[in-house]
Amino acid sequence: MEHVWPNTIVYLDDDKPITIGRAYGRVDRRLLHEELLKRCVESGVMYLSSKVESIVEATDGHNLVACEYEHVVPCRLVVVASGAASGKLLQYEVGGPRVAMQSAYGIEVEVENNPYDPSMMVFMDYRDYAKEQVPCLGDQYPSFLYGMPMSSTRVFFEETCLALKEAMPMDFLKKKLMSRLLAMGIRIVKVYEEEWSYVPLGGSLPNMKQKNLTFGAAASMVHPATGYSIARSLSEAPNYASVIAKILKRDYSKGFLTFERNNWNMSIEAWNTLWPQERKRQRSFFLLGLALLLQLDTEGSRTFFRIFFRLPSWMWQGFLGSTLSSIDLVVFGFSMFVIAPMDMKMLLIRHLLKDPTATTMISTYLTI
Repeated sequence: MEHVWPNTIVYLDDDKPITIGRAYGRVDRRLLHEELLKRCVESGVMYLSSKVESIVEATDGHNLVACEYEHVVPCRLVVVASGAASGKLLQYEVGGPRVAMQSAYGIEVEVENNPYDPSMMVFMDYRDYAKEQVPCLGDQYPSFLYGMPMSSTRVFFEETCLALKEAMPMDFLKKKLMSRLLAMGIRIVKVYEEEWSYVPLGGSLPNMKQKNLTFGAAASMVHPATGYSIARSLSEAPNYASVIAKILKRDYSKGFLTFERNNWNMSIEAWNTLWPQERKRQRSFFLLGLALLLQLDTEGSRTFFRIFFRLPSWMWQGFLGSTLSSIDLVVFGFSMFVIAPMDMKMLLIRHLLKDPTATTMISTYLTI
């Protein structure tokens, strides 16, 4: 970890922070990259620097990975881990929810007048520093400030739009961030790093009848309601790799028919490890929540999170940490409804009655 904050806070519409009560860490990208490469070298992983054009099945049951410059790599099992844009290499379920987009623009800077406590990570700051009295374009596209104080003067600030049907333009997010920092009285002395990101949320799961496997964002492992993926990927990788290793150690010496039958069953075994029914139930609940977030303006988002953080701490901490079971999530949703104001209750009822993700969730929960 590059940096760890002992606690995390949230601001909604006043200067009284909500304390999350959990530490928050920033991954050191360079060290993580070096560690993963080191493990690969120690395990004898071989690399080919080339662009994959297609994956086809040969007549002997092997897969042929066709790369650029007519280079073909034969293999028994393929795992695609090329991110969210893997559609040409994989099959996905038909009729799934439309992909939404999380957009963010951030800068790591040296500043004067940093208002945040360096021991606290600012998970969300939804406050209106400009105190605008009339509706503006930003109200239709809710965003919040995400802050990581590395010291009293060095801070990473990021303007984040949690979820929209379309990606928010970076120029808009940049202007919004600079306007926010100006209204907060923060003066930038030096810019160390600038970044922007688009994170696809939701969408369909991979078709689990296919032989080609996948992992990470290509496997729809990004949390549909938060955009997080690294923690889940790192925690599930060892077990998933262990299952694949067992698959590859099995005996394939009994001829093509046996190989073909085993290869098909083995892919199903790996898919079930990555996406057991319980995981699918949880994801269907998150997709329902994502569809609700897409309907909220800035004030609606504040209201939603005001209710969210009034829940018992085990509920919202479990939701953020992805530790709630599918049954826990139902209890979570019912509890949100009970304490919600009437206008939010009506929105939740309409959402459950009309949104396709509600029907999908019920069907997924009832599937054994």
